[in-house]
Amino acid sequence: MSDLSILGVLDDDGDHGPQRRGGRRQRRGSGRGGGIIALIVIVALGAVIVFVGKGMLGDKFSTPDYQGEGTGAVQVQVKSGDTSKDIAATLTKLGVVKSERAFTKAAEADSSASSIQPGYYRLRKGMSASSALALLLDPSSRLNTKVTVPEGLSAKEIYALLSKKTKLPVQQFQLAARNPVALGARQGVTNIEGMLFPATYDFDPGTTAADMLKEMVATFNERVDLAALNASGVSRGMNWYQILKIASLLEEEAITDDFGKVATVIDNRVAQGMRLGMDSTINYALGRSRIRVSEAETFISSPYNTYRVNGLPPTPISNPGLAAIEAAMRPTPGNWLYFVKINKDGHSYFTADYNDFINHKNQAKANGVY
Repeated sequence: MSDLSILGVLDDDGDHGPQRRGGRRQRRGSGRGGGIIALIVIVALGAVIVFVGKGMLGDKFSTPDYQGEGTGAVQVQVKSGDTSKDIAATLTKLGVVKSERAFTKAAEADSSASSIQPGYYRLRKGMSASSALALLLDPSSRLNTKVTVPEGLSAKEIYALLSKKTKLPVQQFQLAARNPVALGARQGVTNIEGMLFPATYDFDPGTTAADMLKEMVATFNERVDLAALNASGVSRGMNWYQILKIASLLEEEAITDDFGKVATVIDNRVAQGMRLGMDSTINYALGRSRIRVSEAETFISSPYNTYRVNGLPPTPISNPGLAAIEAAMRPTPGNWLYFVKINKDGHSYFTADYNDFINHKNQAKANGVY
């Protein structure tokens, strides 16, 4: 062993011991630092990737939706047969909601969404999907005008009702009614009375008076079988229009339970050449309804005065419903010629004997019924 080896300058292999050990430590230290740096870089890159990826996924899969109740006013139409997806497309196109998916999700979460009715609605721009859905389910936001026309009203009364509900002047309905054929009535009909079918109507905003009456006549044509109506009168020497007149009289003269019997009284009187003598026709001539007629009024000069003029009135005197029309088509068999209301619930007494009729009429007066 040389002095150099004793001093540790050379090891047994002839290498510089301290330098080798020092070199080895240096290399190990350099490797560990590089690994830490690499790890930091990888973690940082991973964080960046996660952050960016999350943003990208968020952009792709989140549901864009406005917040709040929105501003301004937008008129939205929901058409018959529209699904929630159809409505969502309409709302998105008009700028009411931010995305179709937002509204569709809101509708899927609320079972009442299936009850949205066709029509026009007042909504706002920039609404949250849930707020838009709430307005579509709120009747007060609906712009359509719903009108229920009961059975037995005259055309004059219907015009007044429609005017009150729609704010259109009565004169517009009167003007439109001057041409019944243009409204859908059959050729030869000169008076729309009797063909404004009683039902509940849902008029879109902006519907004209003429279009409202057209819809009512169209409903009459759809609900009433004119061929059957006409056939029912053939054996009685009448046509469909005369049967319609009888139906209109039933609405004014009786309650539903007695429709069939009153129709028989009318048939029997017409067949025997007797005057109908009905107060309802005089009231119609005087432009009123269901008011007791005085003796003096039975002498008015009018083709509707069935106390003085034989046969049926020139036109229907009201707009009858199906129950009255069906009773006019199929009168209850009987020989009755007279009837008088004897109960406050509206039921009448029927007889073929005039004296019997007078006795019951006096009794009804005494009881405050007639």
